[in-house]
Amino acid sequence: MKLRTRVVLQLATLCFVLAAYGFAADNAYLYMVHGIPGRDIADNLNPGFPIDVLINGESCLPRGLTFDNTNGPLSFPTGTYAVQISDANTLAPCTNPPIIDSQVTLTSGASVSAVAAISGGQPTLLQFTDNLSPVTPRNARFVFAHAADAGTLQATLTQLYVKDPKTFTVTAGPGKQQSISVPAGTYLVQVVAGSTALLASEQIGLADQSATFTYATGEAANNYVRLVNRAVQGVF
Repeated sequence: MKLRTRVVLQLATLCFVLAAYGFAADNAYLYMVHGIPGRDIADNLNPGFPIDVLINGESCLPRGLTFDNTNGPLSFPTGTYAVQISDANTLAPCTNPPIIDSQVTLTSGASVSAVAAISGGQPTLLQFTDNLSPVTPRNARFVFAHAADAGTLQATLTQLYVKDPKTFTVTAGPGKQQSISVPAGTYLVQVVAGSTALLASEQIGLADQSATFTYATGEAANNYVRLVNRAVQGVF
């Protein structure tokens, strides 16, 4: 009798674990990306412009996230969630009036980036689904996400520290993203609007079998477009 009871309990425990695993597997993953420099809100604001993020009126995460930074992954069951973003309040987080009141939709197993951005001169929330499909050995994926207040942008990647450097380009319209596969290595990334206006330039390392998400943020009218980078290693 004791043996039978023990077996039943073990089976019940196993079913509970499998059910919990299945529930977790159905979750979605959310990254918050802060792409609003303080100067795009007001000249006298802290350039870092810390923000609090309130999700569904319950989860105040992240708190005090500053411009040019990301937070996550946050794991949620699939569904549509209300997102309110406010000027950070260190004493009472997520209690200031929201500057962005929006939603994100999360689907099973997906990884989503929600970018606090400027569009048409106003704060907004842009949603991008992350491409995490396998990357072949000795290569890397570069994903260019256009979250800036600007027209169509082109990112040019030039290999550094190799004998015969190659150049790759990727173009994205406002609120869109495009990805390319390139040899793993170090690159100079330059972002232009049209054919001549250089808006951003920086060096970036793209690791073997990684996916790097580069978000163009800020306002072209202010001549202040910056790149916010997030890398995911071991995408195979």
